[in-house]
Amino acid sequence: DYEKCILCYKCVEACGPQWQNTFAIAVAGRGFDAHIAAEYDAELPDSACVYCGNCIAVCPTGALMFTSEHDMRAAGTWDEGRQTQTDTICPYCGVGCQVTLHVQDNSIVKVTSPSDHSVTHGNLCIKGRFGFQHVQNRG
Repeated sequence: DYEKCILCYKCVEACGPQWQNTFAIAVAGRGFDAHIAAEYDAELPDSACVYCGNCIAVCPTGALMFTSEHDMRAAGTWDEGRQTQTDTICPYCGVGCQVTLHVQDNSIVKVTSPSDHSVTHGNLCIKGRFGFQHVQNRG
């Protein structure tokens, strides 16, 4: 929901020099026309985006969020009070990233990583953040 964007530039920093060094997200336009976009205002599939989701992790307003969270909020089924959180280690490689599984109604609805973890510092790759469908039947 880009209407929620307050131009804090946290996503730009997370995608750029702060963590990812992909520089797929930038500020397009100037002055009152400034907005967050893929570099050169290109479509996301045509950009350098590696779909790590670190921009989602740092967004303070919900302008960027998991598709599952967005869909559940639109359907009125998102309820953080009913969600449990389980800390575990990402199963994809040997780096040892800590992930927190957010589970609602016996389904993983999103994956985060604690910002104070010495390995991840809150960041994950595409597999760690979005590769949880293999543990449950999504139909």
